Amino acid sequence: MQQRLARGEAAALGELYDRFASLVHSLAYRVLEDEDAADRITREVFAAIWEDPDSYDPKQGPLRSWIAGLTRHQAVQRLRQTEAAGARDGDDAPAQADMEQKIREASTAARADYIVTSMPAPLRAALELAYFQRRDYRQTAADLGVTEDEARRRLRLGLQLLSTAHNATALPPTRRSAYASSAPGTAAPPGQGHGRAL
Repeated sequence: MQQRLARGEAAALGELYDRFASLVHSLAYRVLEDEDAADRITREVFAAIWEDPDSYDPKQGPLRSWIAGLTRHQAVQRLRQTEAAGARDGDDAPAQADMEQKIREASTAARADYIVTSMPAPLRAALELAYFQRRDYRQTAADLGVTEDEARRRLRLGLQLLSTAHNATALPPTRRSAYASSAPGTAAPPGQGHGRAL
């Protein structure tokens, strides 16, 4: 996929969009809580990938994880800009602390959402039964048709994965920082105003 993007294959970008647009949009919305802003972030993320596909290094993890990290970075930058613009009249320390707390919480929530949706189906099913449907581990085991030990193992592993959402709030830097710092709505959709034409 990366090689096809580097060659300027518009079809590769379309396939990438079909695979990951819903993930990008949902993560951006989780941070920004604004449909239009999430739409803009989605366009910006795919525009950034189209402009610089070599910024993805396969040695650092799966493409899906990299795209999720890029999305969180873009969305948190946008949230930071929005919050800062709203607080310009009252530039006091408590307001700044509140803004940073809101940004941390939004980033952590987006990462937790990503972790849950990326989990293997057996772990996700166990967590959904235990925490959303309030089943204990015995009921979870019965519902899943597994032993109680296996249900406990799945729940423990699922919770360990989720706990990393709080421990990894630092967002990965991107090579093209211009995308992160661009003004809202200024990034063109993929292929419009960027290095290659669709």
